[in-house]
Amino acid sequence: METLWTMEQMQPSTISMAWQRDEARKLSPTASHLFKLILPLGILKLDEEKRLVSTQTAPKHAPPTILLLHPSQPLSHVGRLILASLAPATPSISFRSTSGVPGGQQLQWSDSTDVGDFTRDAVRAAHFSICISYTPSPGTVGSDDAPSEVLLDVEVPTVADRTRFLRRRLTRAEAQLAEMETLKRACDRDARQGARRMASAGFGLLALYWGTVARLTFWDYGWNIMEPITYLSGLSTVMGGYLWFLYQGREVSYTSVLDRSVSARREALYKGRGLDIERWAELRAEAVTLRREIRRIEADYEPSGEESARTEREEKVKAKEEAGKDSEGEDEENESTRRNAKKDEGA
Repeated sequence: METLWTMEQMQPSTISMAWQRDEARKLSPTASHLFKLILPLGILKLDEEKRLVSTQTAPKHAPPTILLLHPSQPLSHVGRLILASLAPATPSISFRSTSGVPGGQQLQWSDSTDVGDFTRDAVRAAHFSICISYTPSPGTVGSDDAPSEVLLDVEVPTVADRTRFLRRRLTRAEAQLAEMETLKRACDRDARQGARRMASAGFGLLALYWGTVARLTFWDYGWNIMEPITYLSGLSTVMGGYLWFLYQGREVSYTSVLDRSVSARREALYKGRGLDIERWAELRAEAVTLRREIRRIEADYEPSGEESARTEREEKVKAKEEAGKDSEGEDEENESTRRNAKKDEGA
C-alpha cells in the first residue's frame, strides 16, 4: 500500500538534504546482481531523549555506510539494517519516491515492498528518499508538533550503470565468440570441401569400376565369366549398405553418407585445431541470456518508442548476422536430415 503525500502536506520542520551527485548517497549495482546502498549516516545527529533528528557536518572519521541489498528483499529489511547502523537510537525509517510527472506527489511505500519493485518505480524520478524521523511522545511538551525528520535523497542508478557489468561480460563473451566463430567457419568450410572431394573421388571409383567391367565383359572374358562376378559385387554392395544401416541407424543414401563424412571431418578439425565446441555453445547461450537481461533492465527505465525501436532493430540485425554465420554450414545438414527423416517415415 502506498501513502500519498502532497507537497503542501510536508511540514516546514522537515529537514531535506539536497540531492547532489558528488555526495555519498546513491544506490549502485554490483557484479553479482545485488544493490549497494551508500548512505552518509555519520552526518545524522539523533537525540533519543528529546526525540529529535538533525544533520551535522560529517566528521572525518565517519565514512559512509554501505549496505548490500538483494532485489527480492523487502524495504523493512533495509530499514532494519539502517537502524542497526544507528544503534542505540531507534528512529522510524520509511521510504518515499516522487511520481514521474513534474510537480508530482510524494509516495510513501509499504515496508513489505521489494527493493527491486521500489527501485523500478523510483527510476522515473531518478532518485528516492529515506525518511529518518522521530514522533513526539504523547504527553510531552510540543507533542502536537510535526515529527522531526531528515530526508536522505538517494540517487538511483541509470540504465548505463545498471547494465555496466552485464555489458562488460557481454563484450568479453562476444570477443571470445568472434575468435571461435572465425575458427569454426574455417573448420566447417574445410570439412565441406573435404567431403566434396571424397564424393568426387567416389564418382571416379564408380567410373573406373564401370570401365573395368565393360572392358572385361566385351573384350577380354565375355559375359559368361563376368556375370557371376558382377552379381557378387552387387550383392557385396547390398551387404555393405546393410552394415551401414546397423552401424549408423539410418537408411543408406548419398546424402546420409555425405552428411556423415562432413560431421566426422568437422569434429576431427575441431579437435585438431583446438576448438572447444562445447565452450562455444556455452558462450552463445551466455550471450543470449545477457542480452535478454539487458533488455529487461532497459524496459524498467521506460525508454521512448524511438529508443525501443532502435534497440529492437539492433538486436534483429545482430541475430541475422549470427544466423547467417551458422546457416552456411548447417543448411545442407538440416536439409539432408529432413530428407532422411521422410525416407525413414516412408519405410
